[in-house]
Amino acid sequence: MTKLSKLKRTSVIYKGKTLAFIPEKSPFSFSRINQDEQKLVLKLPSTIHENEVKEFCSQQILNWLKSQARKTINEKVYSLCKSFNLDYNKVSIKDTISRWGSCSGKKNLNFNWRLIMAPEEIIHYIVVHETAHLEQMNHSQLFWNIVYNRCPDFKKHRQWLKKNGTILMQWCPDL
Repeated sequence: MTKLSKLKRTSVIYKGKTLAFIPEKSPFSFSRINQDEQKLVLKLPSTIHENEVKEFCSQQILNWLKSQARKTINEKVYSLCKSFNLDYNKVSIKDTISRWGSCSGKKNLNFNWRLIMAPEEIIHYIVVHETAHLEQMNHSQLFWNIVYNRCPDFKKHRQWLKKNGTILMQWCPDL
């Protein structure tokens, strides 16, 4: 059985910051996550069995990160497309193995949920990159000019992803 006090201390990477993960018992039959600048607190439902705590916590962390990715990326896509009068079909958040994002010929924008662990400026760069494909479905000089105009530091952000991307792609809760 996994006692709450025996759970390994883990951290969660969120928007470039490391948050301490703290599971706490709750008198209620539902779970809830609260986040502040330094920690992510999961209120565990009173109905959970001790032998389910570790798996439950891992799944709740992943669900929370994916929901934050969906919210953050949708807001950024909407705002950027509105600013530049760009049309898109839909935004999907996926668990891809090697891509941060893609744009289909049908104007569907796809993003890796793990982007939510990157700093805000990296998320912005990927959204700029993929929405630029709504205008140029290639990586021509015209495409890169669009990216540069909307994100002048894009080369620095690409380098950050090359250096740190593997860590984000391989991250999982370690409880």
